[in-house]
Amino acid sequence: GVIGLSVLHTSLRSGYTAILLERNPHICDGASGRNSGVLCTGVDAPPGSLERALIRDSISRVREFCGAMNVPMRECGSLVCLWPWDVVEKKKTETEEEED
Repeated sequence: GVIGLSVLHTSLRSGYTAILLERNPHICDGASGRNSGVLCTGVDAPPGSLERALIRDSISRVREFCGAMNVPMRECGSLVCLWPWDVVEKKKTETEEEED
């Protein structure tokens, strides 16, 4: 799928000799190749964390790749919502931590 192709691409660009073995008859036929096409923004990753740094790096690499390979890409932003049940769950967790 997309993850295998990404690992192959990065390995080759880093100077490794590598091959990709695909179990399906078509490339990108796995679950990761059939997602919604949305790049994770890292909004829920802790600021300054390795997770957020890797997400931000991957976004810039996808932009470069799409430009180099003439793959259409539309940057449209994202909307992050705090739902009422998120607030209730957070309060419940905080209360449980205080009781411990």
